[in-house]
Amino acid sequence: MTNMSEILEGVKKFFIDCFETYPTRKVGFILGVITGVAILLFGFFNTIFVVLCGLIGLFVGSRFDSKDDLVDKLINKLDEILPERIQRW
Repeated sequence: MTNMSEILEGVKKFFIDCFETYPTRKVGFILGVITGVAILLFGFFNTIFVVLCGLIGLFVGSRFDSKDDLVDKLINKLDEILPERIQRW
């Protein structure tokens, strides 16, 4: 049994060393596990749809965080595209 506990202790030390030395690996590992579990539970295309929705949300959120006038640009673009009878403003 000591051989098995030594192996487990070595594996534990390896993971701790990797995550302390390279902290971004921890994020990549966790995202990989979450993606793998999502694909197994929900299927490939459903997982891709959720990831794409998340990326769109990340893009829109980053635009709002950067103090970019996204809403004003969107309203101005709608003014250009929509005919006058549909415009309410």
